[in-house]
Amino acid sequence: MKKQYPLFSQVALTEDLPEYHLKQGDIATIVEYYPMDNQEDGYSLEGFDVPHITIEVATSQIIPVSQYSREEAILDKLHQLSQTRQQQLEEYLEFLLHKEKEDQG
Repeated sequence: MKKQYPLFSQVALTEDLPEYHLKQGDIATIVEYYPMDNQEDGYSLEGFDVPHITIEVATSQIIPVSQYSREEAILDKLHQLSQTRQQQLEEYLEFLLHKEKEDQG
């Protein structure tokens, strides 16, 4: 099932969009949804502190602001760890991913 974001919800970019001078993490509001049959769905976004500009993006180029904020907080904590602790965390994440695959299969 395809994920669909509600109209007028706020999302963050998952990547830079240099053609619009936008960066990963920039926040905008969804103003239109474009369902696609054989390709990725699309959205029109407005905001970005740029008045009267609307851009079109694919679903994979946006995430909810809450998810982006949570991921940024996790990365901030990661950067505070020693190299040894980062290695331990990486090994634990591999373990969790393996368990996740087992649970799904």
